[in-house]
Amino acid sequence: MAFLCLAFCALGASGGAEAAEGLYHVEASKEPAYPSVSIGRKPLYGENFQHFPWVNPAAPKGCRMTESARGSFDSLNTWIVKGRSPTPIHGALYDGLLVASPDEDMVSYGLIANRVEVFDDGRRVRFYIDPRAVFHDGVPVKASDVVFTAKTFQKDARPFYQLMLKQIEVKALDERTVEIRLPQGMEPTAILEFGEMPVIPEHYWRDRDFGATTLDPFLGNGPYRFGSIDAGRRLILERVKDYWAKDLPVNKGLFNFDELAFEYFFDETGSFQAFLAGDIDKFVDMSAQRWETMYDTPAVRDGRIKRFTVEAWWPLGMNGFFFNLREERFADIRVRKALSLLFDFEWPNENVFHGAYRRTRSYFQNSEFAADEPPTAEEKALMEPWRQRLPDEAFRQTWSPPVTDGSGRDRDNFRKALDLFAEAGWRYRDGKLRNDAGDVFRFRILTNSQSQEAVLTPFFNNANRAGIDAGLEVIDNAAYEARLKARRFDIAYRFYIPPVIPGEEQLRMWGAAGGGAEKDNLIGLENPMIDSFARKLAEARTLEDKRLYAKVLDRALQWGNYAIPSFHDPYAMGRIAYWDRFAMPDSRPKSGIGDQSWWCKAAEQDEAAKNTENGRP
Repeated sequence: MAFLCLAFCALGASGGAEAAEGLYHVEASKEPAYPSVSIGRKPLYGENFQHFPWVNPAAPKGCRMTESARGSFDSLNTWIVKGRSPTPIHGALYDGLLVASPDEDMVSYGLIANRVEVFDDGRRVRFYIDPRAVFHDGVPVKASDVVFTAKTFQKDARPFYQLMLKQIEVKALDERTVEIRLPQGMEPTAILEFGEMPVIPEHYWRDRDFGATTLDPFLGNGPYRFGSIDAGRRLILERVKDYWAKDLPVNKGLFNFDELAFEYFFDETGSFQAFLAGDIDKFVDMSAQRWETMYDTPAVRDGRIKRFTVEAWWPLGMNGFFFNLREERFADIRVRKALSLLFDFEWPNENVFHGAYRRTRSYFQNSEFAADEPPTAEEKALMEPWRQRLPDEAFRQTWSPPVTDGSGRDRDNFRKALDLFAEAGWRYRDGKLRNDAGDVFRFRILTNSQSQEAVLTPFFNNANRAGIDAGLEVIDNAAYEARLKARRFDIAYRFYIPPVIPGEEQLRMWGAAGGGAEKDNLIGLENPMIDSFARKLAEARTLEDKRLYAKVLDRALQWGNYAIPSFHDPYAMGRIAYWDRFAMPDSRPKSGIGDQSWWCKAAEQDEAAKNTENGRP
């Protein structure tokens, strides 16, 4: 839900200047500047920070915004695994010590914390609690609440919190001061993750079971509180008019609706019809096909429904079909290249998807770490010792997957594929592609979803024309994960989404040491060049070095043809349709769609009328 993403939607942004001290320099702003914590960045907003530049600080309050939500819910607790929780709403109900910047990576600003101090190269951090911070019942937020939250989340919250908090030492130094200590080897990003964690009230939860499902409207401290609850059908949040932090720079111009309503539907078809009928104010359309074909309605044509798109603001990574290199036939790069030539993205993208999707090209797609330009002299110097493992083109140009003519039967690519198969010992005979032993070339693509079926149909058609026995094997998620863990697959459809700043996880995924069944190296890759690049990336301590080693690693993976890249949706979560009942600022944050800064036109008109009555312009 974009409206409530302010606390976490900065993950894909690229704003903010790099700090000279490097990635692992953690810095807290000094008073009187507005409190911030940054990792390897110089914050955009400092001493004169009054409000974000993309908000209207004088936006009027009022009205209701109604959105659709999918499925149902039988619990209000979104932090635990048990039960079906509603659309993530904790960003509206709860504040954290910090709030992530919607315009920068690795920068957070003070919310409950009005001062932050960093010691020991970021291994020890103190947060000072704003004395104005209170829960909705008026009880002040204390350091003991932060400690209680950490202990409770470590015990009962989702695995992300449990894993993070298991390693962090949290201590209350006094009523308003909390200190955390990070162990050696823990990424300093945990400081921001801890700071952005909601602070729950100890006095409310002390005698309640946080780990149990509940429909009781629990106590919060954020800009909204629970209003009306109709389990599984409707949820309404009410704006807290005396919200303690409403005038802080990070909140000015935000949270302008008196009510946020969420209507639940079984699927998107139902919610879309409700939107067209006017029962839903805003619809985030996840379907590129529907966006292109189903909005030719009177309300759209006459402007009562408006639409806009926002490109994805987060790292997308590699989305594709990964070869199991343990299988002898896929260990040959010529075979992998040949199959890539048979993959036709252009035809279904034009004829099925209306040109809405883009071909994935990088393992760090949509991020500053993607090798999407020809290599620099510095990159070439790192690649030179491995020249025998890279083609000459890798030193001159960017890699891109094969492109077809869009006809669905690209003869040139087809001939090139057969030539490569022949070089690898697979020849077309008697209508089949066979090796010298007479074995037919066959493979199955393992997946837990049919989402890629449209793009695979022309691929399988081409493979069958080449004499290959090819097909799709769709199984449920549990069986799918078990097969991957046992490495029992030919080709697997998989997402690899990197963190905002890649690091040690890349060595686990691609390094030869991770080839065991319990490790993350799914495809069985063993390549000393890739080991070297991934290790340097893991050890890098500046953003400049991170970018350098990520790009050479990306090139090594791309030119190795270890996967057939599929496609990505550049506007996922960013196709927005809304009824023209709302106004918005002229600009948006770098992350998100900015609807947390919208306001209601009726409230604007009411305010104008009141000003006229009172003689104000």
